[in-house]
Amino acid sequence: MKKRIAVLDAFVLSGFVASFFSGFINPLYIGLILSRLDGRVIALGSLMSSAFPVLVGALLGNRRVFERLYAVLPAVMLVELVAAVTSAFVVVLDLRAYYLASMFILGVFSSSVVYLLQRLKEVRYRRHRAAFDRRCEMADAFGLLSGSLVSMVGFSLFRDALAVAVLGAAQTAVVYGLFILLYRKVPARRKRRASEDLEPHPWRLRRAWIPIPVAA
Repeated sequence: MKKRIAVLDAFVLSGFVASFFSGFINPLYIGLILSRLDGRVIALGSLMSSAFPVLVGALLGNRRVFERLYAVLPAVMLVELVAAVTSAFVVVLDLRAYYLASMFILGVFSSSVVYLLQRLKEVRYRRHRAAFDRRCEMADAFGLLSGSLVSMVGFSLFRDALAVAVLGAAQTAVVYGLFILLYRKVPARRKRRASEDLEPHPWRLRRAWIPIPVAA
């Protein structure tokens, strides 16, 4: 029971932390970075952040590819973290390059991690899924609310685009650290019962609905 609560709390906490950073960083990101970019560059970044998740989702539809990437999920997270930290220092040189790089990372790596983490929910939270999803949504909303309130203070503390980029990298590090804790505690797949491995033949299901005549 204690193990179940610890794993559940870690997942919910990760959602709160991610949303808190989003609520805190997004106003600063818009004011210090997006406001300085051309509309066509923003449109290109938006296209990248939406097109790559579609391609990644189609790729992960292949079961072998999904299993192999899930087996090295911490490595995928580490690559994204390194890319996020590296791109944070690009903001000093060129805001456009940083923005497009961050949209690429969001579209490719972040979407890959989100898709792969669905396995954790499939294995660990199969039962009481509605209650678990509700807690996650509440944690996300509370984190966004808290971060938005703190962002009003952030405008007086952070006035540099580099600071915003570093905060974004810090968000990735903290959230993925929680995800790795979950990944280590949850098995690769849930154990299947014998009744789940052997499905009835379709012909048997069909015959089950055929009325059997009874002799008078």
